[in-house]
Amino acid sequence: MATETTVSTWLVTGASSGIGQSISIAALDAGHKVIGATRDVSKAETANPDFAAKAAVREEYDIDVLVNNAGYAFIGGVEDTSEEEVQDQLNVNFFGPLRAVRAILPAMRAKRRGHIVLISSGIVYMSVPGRGAYKASKSAIEAIHDSLRLEVEELGIKVLIVEPGAFRTPWTTNMKSPVAYESTNGLSEGYKGTAVELWVDPARVVKIVTLTNLVKGDPNKAAREIVKAVIEGHDYLRMVLGHDCVESVERKLGEIRQDLEATKAIAMSTDGDIPESVKGTTQNAGS
Repeated sequence: MATETTVSTWLVTGASSGIGQSISIAALDAGHKVIGATRDVSKAETANPDFAAKAAVREEYDIDVLVNNAGYAFIGGVEDTSEEEVQDQLNVNFFGPLRAVRAILPAMRAKRRGHIVLISSGIVYMSVPGRGAYKASKSAIEAIHDSLRLEVEELGIKVLIVEPGAFRTPWTTNMKSPVAYESTNGLSEGYKGTAVELWVDPARVVKIVTLTNLVKGDPNKAAREIVKAVIEGHDYLRMVLGHDCVESVERKLGEIRQDLEATKAIAMSTDGDIPESVKGTTQNAGS
């Protein structure tokens, strides 16, 4: 795999904290230029006093590496979640990264090189009550990047999907839950005592109480591996990060294998019979 030795310009969204901040620092440490995008400039200045911040950037930059990292998690049962809340989740986690990709691609195509990195989530492998909207947004944007990889690889553009598990970041403070049920711990009366309460209520507690000491994932180590993959090259689409995410992937693969084995005979039985006239045509074509 080829190693990229020239200085590249990186655009990192959600760069003011968490993995986005760690990736920005790791890229700078590797000798590259970084443009960090954030929705709150004053917060970014406070968190990163050594970085220069601008309220608006009017200059056009030649971006070599796009890191789509900005996002948040919505935690709430499907019935308790409003359509507007689902749309907001998709606007940030799906349409936001998609717009950034579409804006960057023309320049990357013109110079026939570039890297697109999506910071997704290990949630795509998990089946957890109260995470439907969040999982849907991450699964959808992953699907886009899965196709995108095949569309741009011959143009010299590489795609990487990063799937982190739990890492020591302030990510939990940005979680949202159904506004209509803020006064009842994020769920309606009908879901009290159910799996929804079991999974939604603790998430709200985590948002308030810092549990960083209980989480193994080190964002700085993760960032260095991501930057290394971009610089040195990679022959995979997905980068799984964290022991918990590895466990989730292995569990999901087992579930898929189990479902396949259970329904394979059904699947094979649903093929229709091929008409004799078509069989003859196929045989003649192959002879």
